[in-house]
Amino acid sequence: MQGKAALLILTTATLFSLLVVGAYVTAANFGFACGSNLGQDYPLCLGQLFPPLQLGPIAEYTHRLLASLSTLFLFVTTFLFWRSKDTPTQVRRSLILASVLIVLEVLIGAAVVVQVEPAWLVTLHQANALLVFALTVGATALTFRRP
Repeated sequence: MQGKAALLILTTATLFSLLVVGAYVTAANFGFACGSNLGQDYPLCLGQLFPPLQLGPIAEYTHRLLASLSTLFLFVTTFLFWRSKDTPTQVRRSLILASVLIVLEVLIGAAVVVQVEPAWLVTLHQANALLVFALTVGATALTFRRP
């Protein structure tokens, strides 16, 4: 249980970092600093694997990298907890729902970039991100709950 629990904490921390960087990208108006052409600029940055050395593209690209890392961590964590016989049902359900919603989150994020940040879509993106984070925090709290 210790390895899984540590991975769950790491996943939760990575999702929190993603929220913080995403909020910064939005507040600083860097949401399309890497461009807005699907395929050319997303998931790349201005058609390149690495962003130019400017704050806006670096911030936006960091958000994308954290999104990839968070998604990977969440999928691996969900799989490990789902496989484990000692995982409480509520934890398993929270992580599965968070994994489904993070797929939706990536799609909404791509739409935000392509649509050049319409306010309603940015709001939906943030709300869904908070839900993914809340489900992961809940799973973490339930994992460490004492009987």
